[in-house]
Amino acid sequence: MNRHASVLAVGLALICGESISLSARETQSNQFVPETDRWTARLESLHPGNPMGYFELGEEVADLAQNEREHELARRLFSLAGLLDTPRLGRSACLALANIETEIHIKRRLLAMASLLSGTGSGSGAGSGLLSREDEGGFSESTALSVTAAFSYYRRGLGSRALSQLRKPGAEEMLMSLGHLLRGGSARFLEDCKLYNGRVKPTLTDFHLVKMLTIERAILSGPDRSWASELLLSQGRPLIEIESDRLDQVLGVDPSRCIYRGGRWIQP
Repeated sequence: MNRHASVLAVGLALICGESISLSARETQSNQFVPETDRWTARLESLHPGNPMGYFELGEEVADLAQNEREHELARRLFSLAGLLDTPRLGRSACLALANIETEIHIKRRLLAMASLLSGTGSGSGAGSGLLSREDEGGFSESTALSVTAAFSYYRRGLGSRALSQLRKPGAEEMLMSLGHLLRGGSARFLEDCKLYNGRVKPTLTDFHLVKMLTIERAILSGPDRSWASELLLSQGRPLIEIESDRLDQVLGVDPSRCIYRGGRWIQP
């Protein structure tokens, strides 16, 4: 074999090997198969007659997940549990999925669906965002009161009292989520609070004063806030519009493929 033929043969081997590797990874990803077989026995014991088994295993996998494949496996298990027994597990599945979701828009959609399934939501944008009720994964009323009290102390130049309010559970986290609405952001607000000791008040234009009061009204309204308040807090993000009877579309999983055999999800 001449030199050019040898180089060609090696190149083809590398290309074929890479193609096979990519194909194998894609197939595994589509089936949500973990990289190890530590869950195989438990997965193969699952049966649609026991939806709770899917949910309980999903919790265990989510707690111990070491890579994205196992995170995907946890998502699939939660989804199957919610679809196989929606009246009993649908809401819990959505909340569990929202808890491990990193994409904000997907988290909001899951929380909105959980609200619908509990019979307390409207299926649209208002009240379904990050500043909604505590049981939907948002902030509590007491947290909102702490933040609005901090704003009030800030306007009077009582920075230390404002910081004291923000040390209460969840208050600083809520302030951070409102940073895009504050002059200079949440970090600037915290720094300013350290400067005002009661002798000097911050200089606020009418625009910034009205905006701060509008923020206070919005976060205190909770799930009953107006569309205008919702648009202010969400920065005009698209409103969520979902139907509770289309849980399969929200979760993106085929519930008929609920049996795990030989590394694949198949129909019973």
